[in-house]
Amino acid sequence: MNHIIWNQLLSISDKLNESDQSKENTKQMLIAQLESINVTHERSFDPAENFEEYVVVALCQAINNTLKDMNT
Repeated sequence: MNHIIWNQLLSISDKLNESDQSKENTKQMLIAQLESINVTHERSFDPAENFEEYVVVALCQAINNTLKDMNT
């Protein structure tokens, strides 16, 4: 299961690097992708067993929350 999150992150990276969308559209795409990671992997990783994945999900949640707050 762990490879799924890494593939999702690589996909986000590729989309951001290839994006020719407006900043707002890119931001909305990023919010949607981060939300997908949050929904898919929330509480999936035990920090004692999968620390790296746990940290990545926590970081994605924090970035997602920050981007959403910027919209208000």
